[in-house]
Amino acid sequence: MMKKQLLAAALALTALPASADILGLSVGATAGAAQLDYDGRSEYGYEYGVNASYQLNDFFSVNAGVVRGSGEVESDLSASDNDIDYTAVPVTFRGDLPLLIGSLYAKAGANYYDVDIERDGLKGNDDGWGFTGGVGFMFTLLPFIDLSLGYEYRDMGEVENNAILFGVGIGL
Repeated sequence: MMKKQLLAAALALTALPASADILGLSVGATAGAAQLDYDGRSEYGYEYGVNASYQLNDFFSVNAGVVRGSGEVESDLSASDNDIDYTAVPVTFRGDLPLLIGSLYAKAGANYYDVDIERDGLKGNDDGWGFTGGVGFMFTLLPFIDLSLGYEYRDMGEVENNAILFGVGIGL
């Protein structure tokens, strides 16, 4: 009798979607390495952020978040580096291809950015809207906890950002 109940419970769990968000909402955090391209040069920095997602159905969701990052990119005009700090607010539409243990995803949308660039004590600021997109893999660790590894691109005016991010999400 116990074996039949365990088998029935296991079959019921495998029939659930990869991420069992009851309300369709999830929140998470990301962190990783960012490659910043500025003035024809590239250098690595870091990025971290928080995000929220609303699942429209098993395949599509709407996502928003806030990310912050920093890096130093060499300068052609001076021996000192360009110190770049940025904040971006990406809003994306995401499509998921469900798998047994998670999903593959792609997303695209827009991001509002605010970039501060400092060199030799001189500060510049740029803000506006740009394209953002990304791809990745989400692994469902437990029914309400997801781990993700993904690539994200952000156009931030004179600065381009390519980031590899690790994330943790909790479904509500």
